[in-house]
Amino acid sequence: MHTPISPAHDDLEWEQAIRLLKRVYVGDGYSTADRAKIFMQRGSFEAGGEMLLARDYTGTVVGAVLHLHPNGPLAQVARDGEAEFRVLAVAPEARGQGIGEALVNACVQRARAAGATAVALWSQPTMPAAHRLYERLGFVRLPERDEDDPRGFKRWVFRKVL
Repeated sequence: MHTPISPAHDDLEWEQAIRLLKRVYVGDGYSTADRAKIFMQRGSFEAGGEMLLARDYTGTVVGAVLHLHPNGPLAQVARDGEAEFRVLAVAPEARGQGIGEALVNACVQRARAAGATAVALWSQPTMPAAHRLYERLGFVRLPERDEDDPRGFKRWVFRKVL
């Protein structure tokens, strides 16, 4: 299935994206509601990158990912020449339709167009479905770059050479 991806533009799209991210990250236990309330805000996301969205046939946002600005304030694991993306989320009812893959590929395409030599990201150890997706798309886990997150979990780093 080909899923068209486009950036968030208006207030409604941003509201839907933030609601989806909170639903997935808090609902699936990857973040607390308090942490999501602080971090998952349009202002911090806009300052840090471009929110890319996937919509269903009704126009409802069913997938989102934040493609980060190079050397931007939200970058955490990217090194020189690497692009980074964060907070990939697909609505539970829309999983298995290629939406996550389309969002990741959109980030890879943007990174390549910007001249990046690789794309890096971090994931929590408790996200095996995401890890399978990244590995299927050519990302390799780099345990030597894993980090301890201040919130008490390990950040697993993945990278794809472009």
